[in-house]
Amino acid sequence: MANAVILNDTRGDSHFGCFRVMRLIEENLASRGIRVLTRSGVRNDWENDRSFLDAMAKSDVIVINGEGTLHHGAKAGARLLRVVDHPARGDKPVALINAIYQENPKEWSRYLEKMAIISTRDSWSAEEAGRHAGRDVGFVPDLSLSGGFEEAAPGVTRDLLLVGDSVSREVSRRLLALADSRVDARLLPILKTIKASKPHVATPLRLLREAYIRLHAAAFGWKHGNVLFNRDEAGFIDALQHGYLHVTGRFHAVCFCLFTRTPFLAIESNSWKIGALMHDLGLGDKRLIGIDDLPDLLARPDILAYSAEEMRAIEDGIAMCRTRTAALFDDIARLARRA
Repeated sequence: MANAVILNDTRGDSHFGCFRVMRLIEENLASRGIRVLTRSGVRNDWENDRSFLDAMAKSDVIVINGEGTLHHGAKAGARLLRVVDHPARGDKPVALINAIYQENPKEWSRYLEKMAIISTRDSWSAEEAGRHAGRDVGFVPDLSLSGGFEEAAPGVTRDLLLVGDSVSREVSRRLLALADSRVDARLLPILKTIKASKPHVATPLRLLREAYIRLHAAAFGWKHGNVLFNRDEAGFIDALQHGYLHVTGRFHAVCFCLFTRTPFLAIESNSWKIGALMHDLGLGDKRLIGIDDLPDLLARPDILAYSAEEMRAIEDGIAMCRTRTAALFDDIARLARRA
C-alpha cells in the first residue's frame, strides 16, 4: 500500500462543500490502495507542524487540495505551494488538484514547474496555470460533482425559495433581507452555522470561538425563525431538494444545486469560480446575476426552472467530471506506486 499526505483539508471551516470534496478525495485514494497518513488543515502552519512533516517524510505522494485558495496571490496559496521546496518533501511527487488559479504572481511559476500533476477545477484556471507552469494543464470540474446525482426521496415537494449567503457581507445582508421578506423563503447556510470555525488557532481561543458560534447560532435562529441550519452534508442536500429555487453567492452551493437538480440563481463570488464552472458545463451566464437583478427575476417564476437543454448540459458535465476524476486519481496512484 502506498502512503499520501493531504495539504489543505478544508473541513475545519464546517462547510458542506468542503466536507464532500475531502470525503471524495479520500475515497478515491483509498479505492486505489493509497493510505492517507495525515492531513494538514486549512490555514494550518504546516511548515512548523512537526507531526505533519514527519508523516510527509514517510509518504509516497503529496496531494494539495487547491480549492478556492490559489487566486490573487493569496498568502495562504503561496504557503501551500511552498511544499515543493521543503526538505521533508525530498523528491516525492506533488499533485495539485481541484484548484482555482487566477491572477497570481509570475513568481509562483517556480512552484508549479516542480509539480508532478497540476489539475485545476476549471478551464480558465487551467489556461492560466499552464502559462505559469510552461506546460499543458488539464481540468476536472469541482470534485464535489464527481459523486454523481443525489436523488430526492419519493414524494418530496419543491415549494420553498431557499436563500443562501455570500463571502460578501453586503450581499449576505441583502440576501438575509430577502429571506425575511417572504413567507415561502428559508435561509439555508452552506455552513453548519453562520459563523465559520477557526481550527488553526490555539486551543483556548478555538474553544472560545466554538462557544461563541453556538451562542450566535441560537440567537440568530431565535431572531430569524426561517433559518435552516444543518448538521451535515446529507441534511443540507435534503433541504435543497425541497427548494424550487436556490439563490446563493457560494460556489459549492451552486455545485450542490447541479447534482440535486435544484434550479439556482448565483451571485458571483470573490473570483471567477462560479462563472468558470457554468462556462465549462455549457450553461452560459443566464443564471449568474447581480444582486440588483433579483426582484425582477423572482417575479418571473416561469424562467427559473431548468430547461431541457440545461439538464442535458448538467448531465453531460457530471458524467465528464466523473470520467476525468477517475483518470486523475489513476495518475496519482501511478505516481505513488513509482515512488
